[in-house]
Amino acid sequence: MSNTTDMFSKWAKHSATPLLTGKGKQALIYTRVSSKEQADKNLSLDFQKKVIDEYAHKNDFTILNYFGGTYESAKTDGRKEFLRMLDFIKKNKGKITHILVYTLDRFSRTGGGAIKLAQDLREKYGVSVFAVTQPTDTSNASGVFQQNIHLLFSEFDNQLRKQRAVAGMKEKFERGIWCLKPPMGYDIIRSNGERKIVVNKEGKQLKKAFLWKLDGMKNEEIMERLRVLGLTIYKQKLSMIFSNPFYCGIISNKMLDGKLVQGLHEKVITQDVFLQVNKVRESANKFGVAHRKEKDEVPLKVFMKCEHCGEGYTGYIVKTKNLWYYKCRTTGCCCNKNATIVNNEFIEFLYSYSIKKEFIDPVLFEMSHLFDKQNSNQKEELEAVENKLLEVQVNMDKLEKKFYVKEEMPEETFEKLMTGLRKDKADFLDTIKLCKPSISNLKEYFSSALTFSTKLPMVWASSDAKAKENLQKLLFPEGVYYNKQSGTFRTEKMNLVFREIAAITGISEDNKNKQGGVNSTLSMLVGMTRFELATPRPPDVCATGLRYIP
Repeated sequence: MSNTTDMFSKWAKHSATPLLTGKGKQALIYTRVSSKEQADKNLSLDFQKKVIDEYAHKNDFTILNYFGGTYESAKTDGRKEFLRMLDFIKKNKGKITHILVYTLDRFSRTGGGAIKLAQDLREKYGVSVFAVTQPTDTSNASGVFQQNIHLLFSEFDNQLRKQRAVAGMKEKFERGIWCLKPPMGYDIIRSNGERKIVVNKEGKQLKKAFLWKLDGMKNEEIMERLRVLGLTIYKQKLSMIFSNPFYCGIISNKMLDGKLVQGLHEKVITQDVFLQVNKVRESANKFGVAHRKEKDEVPLKVFMKCEHCGEGYTGYIVKTKNLWYYKCRTTGCCCNKNATIVNNEFIEFLYSYSIKKEFIDPVLFEMSHLFDKQNSNQKEELEAVENKLLEVQVNMDKLEKKFYVKEEMPEETFEKLMTGLRKDKADFLDTIKLCKPSISNLKEYFSSALTFSTKLPMVWASSDAKAKENLQKLLFPEGVYYNKQSGTFRTEKMNLVFREIAAITGISEDNKNKQGGVNSTLSMLVGMTRFELATPRPPDVCATGLRYIP
């Protein structure tokens, strides 16, 4: 009778660890170098493959496949060829017994990670890692320990190399030498053994982008102009370029621990241009509003500032009560208040900028006299400013011709002179912007503002968060300050038209029972000299003290 245990043979378990001798050894060959320089010079891939093939032939290994054959770092085990080999092993579980490498550091330099990986290959897939120049028998504990020591020393050697490399890079950074790959717009050239970082064709186009931004051009238009020139760039990349001081010759790197160093590489722009460009970028988002979905319940967040400390309010919700609150962002300020109450107080605040409908026509009539007088003066001023702007532009064209065409001056002198001219040009353009609206269509603008003012609180209350934010910025470009104790608002700067509306509203409401009194006949808008004695009024017109002819 046969042994009764033979009936249970299908449930028997076998060791997953193969022996290093004997027949049936199915192997994969993995070769690797860390860099192209090593591939060309030291320990070439062909040499590694030749040595491993010879060893496999002498020791009866059957080669199933080859992996690697390229240069990829062993600092991590995320290498493409390495992962492809591991995937091959998983798909052919039980058919592979060995991975043959030249040395263990060709397999991995991750130390503990490599040890764990080698253990998983042995125990889960029956695959042993075997270095032909460092033979170890991993079928026993002594061999596994010896292999682990080799893998740990490979990682230790890697750390020593990294330490020396970092020290060398830091020393170069401190001397103003950029030893990494330069950003977009630069090339590395080598001449007579000297490495230089120079501005390439893309860099010259990026210089134009900086100057366009300095002139106030939006990123979308800059990107389109660059695309026409043959340089395609996405918005985030353009913002990164504008904020990188490398382009004005300054080195900033984590190895310098917050220190800035004047670099030896070629500059794309001057430091003054870089600072001015970033000043323009900062002013474009003065409120610092984060790019997130706005909440209708707290439309005044960030825009509204604490009168006590000057910090902007943020918004939060008490979920248990389902109530929103405004809270000062300064720790310990303790300025927080129910958002509904504050929003209602802001609506009341807006009523001070709303004019009664019956005052619109009288105010517009008197304003026409003021506009005519102001426009005559501003036309002369505008003409003078436009002549100065034309003169500046002519000087800029002459300067560019001397520098780009005739090459009669150094770049440093050119940039110094051009920076001053650009500033003058920007100042003149700002002045023209201030003059032109009042000359071209200020009467219609003021009429629209007066009509809109009659429903200002209602419009704000019924709008969504984005529309409210736009309206707030229109009225109060620099935000408002809120006093928690009194529940009042104040502002340091506001829209000129609505400021005058507030002045008129304040005067017309100062004494409801004495509309013909002295106070109601004074206005900051046109001054006392623009008012005359009240004239008889038609039945449908209220007396405001203004000289009004329907």
